[in-house]
Amino acid sequence: MIKKISPLKKQLVKFTLIGLLAVSIDLLFYFILLHMLPEKLLQVVSNEAVSKSISFMCGMTVTYFLNKFWTWKKKDRSGKRVFKFAVLYGIALLINVGSNSALLYVLYQYRNLVDLPFKYFIAFVGASGLSASVSFMGQKFWVFKTSNAILVH
Repeated sequence: MIKKISPLKKQLVKFTLIGLLAVSIDLLFYFILLHMLPEKLLQVVSNEAVSKSISFMCGMTVTYFLNKFWTWKKKDRSGKRVFKFAVLYGIALLINVGSNSALLYVLYQYRNLVDLPFKYFIAFVGASGLSASVSFMGQKFWVFKTSNAILVH
């Protein structure tokens, strides 16, 4: 007997696959920009924050189009949806960049963590996981919401 996969599980799998692609793009641009931009690009904002912001937006673009058509199966052109997505990802960006900076601070300031390798990667993964959780919930229940969205299955 073949067990049917619930719509929520299908959405989570698709969202995760697209997310992995978007995170790969984000990571690639993050490390490229970290090495290309001057350490103190602006007097108030660090190279890490600028690099993370730009790289996050590259991944966000991939996420919008692939999730819109594949995960949520929306074919229409909705300016309202684009606006909602931009608001959601603005919030996710703040969460992503803020948690990335906070994790880097912790990893560099605490004696037990100073010698830990791959600090930028660890911060990147933590920030990406937190913002991805917010993004999935926001897309499912606000941006691409359908009248028959069901949580249980």
